[in-house]
Amino acid sequence: MTLMLRNALSPWGELDRFFGPMAEPAAWSPRFDISETDDAYVLHADIPGVRQKDLEVRFDEGMLSVRGERKQGKADNRLHRRERFFGSFERWFRLPGDVNEEGIKASYTDGVLTLTIPKQEPVDTSRLIPVG
Repeated sequence: MTLMLRNALSPWGELDRFFGPMAEPAAWSPRFDISETDDAYVLHADIPGVRQKDLEVRFDEGMLSVRGERKQGKADNRLHRRERFFGSFERWFRLPGDVNEEGIKASYTDGVLTLTIPKQEPVDTSRLIPVG
């Protein structure tokens, strides 16, 4: 059963619980598409103009963070309008308990960041506590 089907009231509620942003908004924040296959969660973000060396993806204690910076080029002309965002960004995602942390992969091609987070069988950490 997928995460989406577990919450009858809101089809995206369960995914939002895990993948909702956890950081203060930055000057700009890339939007992520989040999908799920039988074997993995997949996140895609369009971040054109961000150099690969200016990206950092980190996993720590169940949280996945994506940081980066789009640098503003030097303008030789007089600027009449600015609609593109520049500067640093950071997004945080709390991952569900069924992910294989060691298998997380990131790729960056043509301005699109793709994060593939493989699933594994959840580990049962429950235990029976005797009442004495």
